[in-house]
Amino acid sequence: MATAIPGAAVRARARAATRGRAAAAEALPAAIAIAALDFLLALYLDLHLHYTVGDALSRVANAFGVLYGRDPHLAAIGFIWNPLPSLLDVPILLFVHLWPPLAQDGVAGLIVTAAFSGIAVYYLVALLGRFSVPWGWRVSLALLFAANPMVALYSANGMSDMMLAGALLAVVHYTLGYLEDNSLGDLVAAGVWLAIAFGVRYEAGPLGICLAFGLFVALRRQHRRAREVRGAVLILLAPLFYAAAIWVYLNWLIMKNPLYFLNGNYSNNAQTSLQGNIGAVAGASHHILHALLLVGQMGLLFWPVFLGLAAAAAIALRRRGNPSAWILIGATVGMPLLQAALLYLGHSGGWARYFIYYIPNGVLLLAFAAAQLPGRRLRGAALVLVAVLCVLGDIGTYHEEVTSPVVGLGETSVVQELSANRPLHLLTADDQVVRYLDAHPHLSVLVDAFRGFPIELRLAHPAQLIITPDVNFQSVLENPLGRVDAILVPAPQNLGLLDAVNRTWPKLWAGKMTWVHLLKEFPGPDDWRLYAVGPNAP
Repeated sequence: MATAIPGAAVRARARAATRGRAAAAEALPAAIAIAALDFLLALYLDLHLHYTVGDALSRVANAFGVLYGRDPHLAAIGFIWNPLPSLLDVPILLFVHLWPPLAQDGVAGLIVTAAFSGIAVYYLVALLGRFSVPWGWRVSLALLFAANPMVALYSANGMSDMMLAGALLAVVHYTLGYLEDNSLGDLVAAGVWLAIAFGVRYEAGPLGICLAFGLFVALRRQHRRAREVRGAVLILLAPLFYAAAIWVYLNWLIMKNPLYFLNGNYSNNAQTSLQGNIGAVAGASHHILHALLLVGQMGLLFWPVFLGLAAAAAIALRRRGNPSAWILIGATVGMPLLQAALLYLGHSGGWARYFIYYIPNGVLLLAFAAAQLPGRRLRGAALVLVAVLCVLGDIGTYHEEVTSPVVGLGETSVVQELSANRPLHLLTADDQVVRYLDAHPHLSVLVDAFRGFPIELRLAHPAQLIITPDVNFQSVLENPLGRVDAILVPAPQNLGLLDAVNRTWPKLWAGKMTWVHLLKEFPGPDDWRLYAVGPNAP
């Protein structure tokens, strides 16, 4: 794939490579400091204000099932979420007996997310170094990024959004490294980080495609040979395709459905079909213009991204423009385009967190545009403007999260409560079930972990439960006599309709099955009911 390059270009690329390595080394202290601060914030929010996100805790529960419970095995990690967040939780949960909150409160997931917030800052600082942004400005812009209310919140709540943001910035960093110094090592690293991103979120697919298109255009603008361009695109995308193929194969091998993650009983499609959408999100369903407008409106979460995109487009389209602009544009538009498609199909809840990627991309685009200006004074003045825009963007993020029922969807009430330092007590209603089962440790209970994951994590004896990942779960559910003492079932409403017990025995929760009798009812969001299995059970 090598191309003959003039001596001046070789020297320029060598300088770019040296600059990139130096910037990466300088980024490490800032990354470690931000990761530590985010972890401390996470502990405060989780253990003091009881801000525990269900999706984050369920990922920890998937990892917990790999190590503990009645039937520990790797496939217990499940096929609802992408596997990497839970896989990274597994080694941390080896120490759960030393500190139970690692599982009970999902602290294992907080550690992983905080670490990836450090990775995001590391690659952001390194990228700004590639743009020749001075050290002081690199750190300042990285701090403004980390201080963004949404970035700070999702760096400290155990969710996968900042994990994908870190992987995104790594992919862009190494792709630009290849573009600047022709390093195949950087190109391979970019591909590996794309595969890592797929292990975190499915948005990595459109991200990779759009980034590959940006790389294709950038290489053509550099007048690279067609063979080299094709090879570079294949190297970038190959790990992503392999990761996707392995995931599909494992779904087929274990769940007997290669697309189980997409159309299974607990999939995103199944959940969104039950929850329903309202307002602008409902209006976007099967209306492409409304879907695109909503995606654009979500840019208000960090409105300077629009200025950055416009500046990058102007640079990209110039006759002698910097081809790196195409990479940055590709990295910015991929995931919003996916959301537009999902909103159109009615398979997206339109949550604000799906658009958090406007924030790192916005900072990158603005800094890149400033770095293209001629003259040190002009670049310095432009960086001052970039910093001001980032501050205004951070303020805009907080404003939209708190006040907008559309742009701040999913964040408004949480941010309002946390801003007032009021405890949220999320996912604590299930503790009454835990106390009852702990008082009856010899009672074996079947429960679908889809809604019962907080119970699984907080129970004194997890092996007391027969849960969904257990190999014999479905068999016991269909023929419980002599194999389980009781069945725990949530109310058949909302997401409770996806519960395996409700799907197999739709009348059980109402007590209309002759072979069960009610032991205990637990009022709360899920309205759990515990039924004893009688002697006439199947």
